Amino acid sequence: MSTLSIEISEFNQLYDLLSQKTFNLSKEKLHWKKNERSWSILEVLTHLVDHAFVVNFRLREVLAGSSVQLPAFNQDKWIAGQYANDGNIVEVLETYRVILYYNSQLLKRLTSDDWKKSGINPQNAIVTVEDIIKSFMSHVHLHLKQIQRILYEYSLV
Repeated sequence: MSTLSIEISEFNQLYDLLSQKTFNLSKEKLHWKKNERSWSILEVLTHLVDHAFVVNFRLREVLAGSSVQLPAFNQDKWIAGQYANDGNIVEVLETYRVILYYNSQLLKRLTSDDWKKSGINPQNAIVTVEDIIKSFMSHVHLHLKQIQRILYEYSLV
């Protein structure tokens, strides 16, 4: 199995990992925040949807051969501006599942040359499609650990 096949397989498992980590959590746990500067689990999940939208755009810009610098976003303002903690976990997770599925279909169509196409990220570094996908997956795993930490902090209250 090629590295790219393994990455696509791991990419497809991201929704399941998030779903398993948050399955049957009470509303109180989903919305609980350690303090006003911290995110709740629901806000973390909403951030991952937002991040997926931004990465979708970045990925498509690179594949299109665009030379523009890939966009950044202000994650805290996005979370606050959309009242993310008032959201619904079922809707957030379903949106995430659909985005991942849509992108997995794209990833399956890419050639080995497509995976090497590159763009300039918000930090002015050159990134390939492969880099973008690896970073996306790493980002999800970072937030899975954050969810675990929030649950631990909640248990101490």
